Amino acid sequence: MSESTKTLAIVDLGSNSFRLLLGTYGKTGWQWETKRLWGTRLGKRGTDGQLTKEAMTRSLAALAEIHNVIEAYGADQVVGVATSAIREASNGADFMKQVVAVCPMEATVISGEEEAALGFEGAVTTFPVDHRHYGLIDIGGGSTEIALGTHEGTYWQRSYPIGAVRLKERSDEGPQEVWQETRPWFEPLPIAGPFGEFIVVGGTATTLAAMHLKMEVYNPGKIQGHQLSREVIEAMLLELRYMTPEERLTVPGLPANRADIIVAGGEILTSFMDWYEIPHVIVSERDGMEGMAARLVK
Repeated sequence: MSESTKTLAIVDLGSNSFRLLLGTYGKTGWQWETKRLWGTRLGKRGTDGQLTKEAMTRSLAALAEIHNVIEAYGADQVVGVATSAIREASNGADFMKQVVAVCPMEATVISGEEEAALGFEGAVTTFPVDHRHYGLIDIGGGSTEIALGTHEGTYWQRSYPIGAVRLKERSDEGPQEVWQETRPWFEPLPIAGPFGEFIVVGGTATTLAAMHLKMEVYNPGKIQGHQLSREVIEAMLLELRYMTPEERLTVPGLPANRADIIVAGGEILTSFMDWYEIPHVIVSERDGMEGMAARLVK
């Protein structure tokens, strides 16, 4: 690409929320704005598996606001990435037509494996460029992605239909339910070289980190690279499980739009850590959005 600056907007059309990343790319690399989030709960589909009218209405209203922000920023290119909620719904393709009508963008519905690869590419950039291999777990609202790779890219990736929104009701049934639901999915990890860290991305991970840090105001810089041990996560989840909805709203670092699903998301993470005997994970604010941005300037 040329040495002239490029302004970019990336819209993540997720199952629990829509996110917006704005950035400018120039000679010194990327200059990022703080990510913005709109709660949509698009992944809470009807019994017929379709996106509900209510969820689509919420999502389109969010996109109208996102479009206004993008216009004010003056982005040269707008890229939309749709994940499990839209790719799995029988009316997902029709909804995407409405998406681009409300917020014009180059929209793509990506596979779960591609989602895993993008998340890995975005997260691993914050780690030293060396010969080590890394693992990624990306816990979303509708799916969870796992990837292995190096700074040169991924060599193994999987996507499983387990997510914080999808498993909320199962989690509400008891503390062992998510464990039983997730265990059949996990496969042996073919780690091909000396290993560095397991990195975790997504709203569940960043929320757990914010809670552990007791953040009254979310600070991405402090979230990036924060370490969470298995014991710390379990202690937070046990406390949250027996709180009332009103009590959860008073927990520092726990936003209202995630208060009802944080336990389910955290239990997916602890199940993963138990199965693979992982003592701790490193939280990354950078994820598939930065991964997509990196591809766009190669």
